[in-house]
Amino acid sequence: MKKILIILMVFFITKGANAQAGVSDTLAYVNQIKANKSQYIGKPFSVLLADLQAGIKFFTPRSGMSAYKNKETSTGFYFIIPEYMEDFGSYNFEIKWATPLDRAVTDQIYGSGQYAGQWRPEPAQYYGTGIIADIVVDWRYNN
Repeated sequence: MKKILIILMVFFITKGANAQAGVSDTLAYVNQIKANKSQYIGKPFSVLLADLQAGIKFFTPRSGMSAYKNKETSTGFYFIIPEYMEDFGSYNFEIKWATPLDRAVTDQIYGSGQYAGQWRPEPAQYYGTGIIADIVVDWRYNN
């Protein structure tokens, strides 16, 4: 019985340690995405998604000029769930789309999760087909 308890304890401790694996410095990781953006421009967003080591937690559809008010010209992606306004400038990157996305569709996806902007399989599938025109890191991170 003691052996079983020891094995279970080791299993849960190991499992917990693995859950903490990933990116230890999110700011450096966001800047790494910026530095490697040439690998992703012109490719579907799914290529970048497959390479991400940190999980996206939140997204925000963005529109450009008034001529594109029904189109999503870019999308903000966050590695945290913003709780305060200042969080919207933290740990994020923006994808500018080669062909603007349909804002009616993205607004529906944006509002359909447990909370607005929740990253889950449905937005990953939809955005994964979009072609990346540029990757922009929040201005606060420009060196």
